[in-house]
Amino acid sequence: MPSFRSALSTKLCLLGTFVSFNDPYSSQILARCGFDWLMIDMEHSPLSAQQITAMVHSTIAASAGHCSPIVRIPSHGVEWIKWALDSGTHGIIVPMVNNKQEVDSILKRALYPPNGQRSFGPFRAPFAELGGTLDMAKYKRETAPGVMMLPMIESREAVENAEEIIGTEGVDGIFIGPVDLRHSLGLEGAEGDEVEYIAALQRVLEAGRRFGKAIGILGTQEAVPQLVKMGFSFIMLAGGDAGILAEAASVRLQASRESIP
Repeated sequence: MPSFRSALSTKLCLLGTFVSFNDPYSSQILARCGFDWLMIDMEHSPLSAQQITAMVHSTIAASAGHCSPIVRIPSHGVEWIKWALDSGTHGIIVPMVNNKQEVDSILKRALYPPNGQRSFGPFRAPFAELGGTLDMAKYKRETAPGVMMLPMIESREAVENAEEIIGTEGVDGIFIGPVDLRHSLGLEGAEGDEVEYIAALQRVLEAGRRFGKAIGILGTQEAVPQLVKMGFSFIMLAGGDAGILAEAASVRLQASRESIP
């Protein structure tokens, strides 16, 4: 079964979106639509550990393993890291990481000994694999090393520390949060071409190239060609499940109203 890590090595750019509804049905539908990955968002949606575990499993099952579930946890806390990883997710996105000290703490909580202090008990993780077994030792031995650690760079401080963050052993890639990054730079909105903002993106991308690590970002459909040209390896399309539903419903409703004589 392909993983997020293996997919990154075979495709120019992975396209995904995010899931905010607290029901696996949403992740099942989007996974079967053909997205390469889905971000299950615990940071800005009140999703429980039980709910995200069901979403991780349903994403893999509905897509026959072709859509990778990635969990964005709400904070750096050991409990969130542990619950997300024990779901069997292909990776975790950790918000608001600003320096190497924070990265080191996150990795200590996320990795099994001797590299970290992750507690062993991935009881649900084997169910995230197709045709797998209940062998948790196999998960630790074969699956866990491939799970991606993806800190978020979304502040001026984080950009200034980008090389240290990205160069840390155990960090597999970076996800840029453009809205919070722009706010940190004194800018509004989710995208733009301001010199300072573009320079910040380029600094992170250059560090990614230097260390051979994937860089992702949130972006609109219209921005995808430019983001790929800049060098982003994975893109989360704006809107997510709620936005896609609202947009599709509005278009269909408007067309139906206009069709009435």
